[in-house]
Amino acid sequence: MKEFMYYFQIDRLTIFEVEFLTYSTNPAPLFATEAMKFIRSKRDYGDSGQCQEEVLKEGIYARRFFDKWDRLHLHKLTPEEYLELSADIEKLKKRYNYIEDIRDCFGDSAGQKKKPVFSFGEIMELSKMKLKQPG
Repeated sequence: MKEFMYYFQIDRLTIFEVEFLTYSTNPAPLFATEAMKFIRSKRDYGDSGQCQEEVLKEGIYARRFFDKWDRLHLHKLTPEEYLELSADIEKLKKRYNYIEDIRDCFGDSAGQKKKPVFSFGEIMELSKMKLKQPG
């Protein structure tokens, strides 16, 4: 199973992160999500981390994705869960602008760069893109 990190532009101020990666020296990759909401000037985040319920509006696809998968936050995935998750990520990719990084492993053992993979500037540029569609 490939490890991945995605940042999705939900609206002009909100970013939703979906990842499956090896943190530091953990022996296996774990699934996680988080959200970030910029302050209006986009010089910093007003909210970030485990604030998905606060910043992802009810009814939008990203919120439904979060509600479905939150039960596996910081867990290993079975091959079946990984396949289903991958299919749901493809649906996110059709709805939202995104940036991605996919690797064999993000952990120290692979000599790979650890989080953050994307700079604040890259995430800010994602937030400035013309929205694909609402929600």
